[in-house]
Amino acid sequence: MAYRAGVKNIVTMEVDTAVAEQARVALNAFGSPVQVVARDGLDGYPEGGPYDRIVATCGIRSVPAAWLQQCRPGGLIVAPWGTRYSYGDAVARLVVAEDGQSATGPFTRPVEFMKARSQRFTPKEHAQYVDNPSVHNSKSETTIAEADFLGDRFSPQRFTLGLKLRDCTHVVAEKADGRRPLWLYSLSDRSWACVAFKDGAPATVWQSGFRRLWDEARTAYEWWVDQGRPGYERLGLTVTLGGQRAWLDDPAESWPI
Repeated sequence: MAYRAGVKNIVTMEVDTAVAEQARVALNAFGSPVQVVARDGLDGYPEGGPYDRIVATCGIRSVPAAWLQQCRPGGLIVAPWGTRYSYGDAVARLVVAEDGQSATGPFTRPVEFMKARSQRFTPKEHAQYVDNPSVHNSKSETTIAEADFLGDRFSPQRFTLGLKLRDCTHVVAEKADGRRPLWLYSLSDRSWACVAFKDGAPATVWQSGFRRLWDEARTAYEWWVDQGRPGYERLGLTVTLGGQRAWLDDPAESWPI
């Protein structure tokens, strides 16, 4: 980037002061003495703005307002973005609106990045959910197949579920004796669901708590199927100073995340 845009037109940020110093030394030795700032990149660096491009190399869960405010109208924000549903991200390519109050654009491809320190989260332990007595327990079955619902590590259905299921995370357990449990945990209360997928048979579903997490997940999955099983490139993100919204094909048809 320094070669293409010019050394004076690049600012790079690193939250760890030791790593920032190592980067500064390496860049100087390479003959590219760009400005290295030891600061949380989520806060931006207004002293060097406004910017034509903001490129993040850590996974984020929400686009900081500072990036909108420090990027020129028509400028680009490119960042690995995802939800707390999984660790998987997708690269968002957002164009800042002319009024500087929002940015919108599609996802381009799946990735998995180290998450920004201030946006990492530690979910509650499993026992804090299943040890929660509740009269809202239920047991049922589903014929949705494991392979269809889970896909693989970077399958678009997992990412889509994260866009549709608010305040939810999931864990896929190891497969044993032809069974693979999928756990869904609410991040807004202690509701949970477990889907025990079994080769060649319907899966058993347990749900507990005020949220019917499997019902929510099934609805989101069926929506994805009904839309033609869209890939990442049909999904997009709109960011404003007040929040974030996801969309399929058309930013005008969005929903809150």
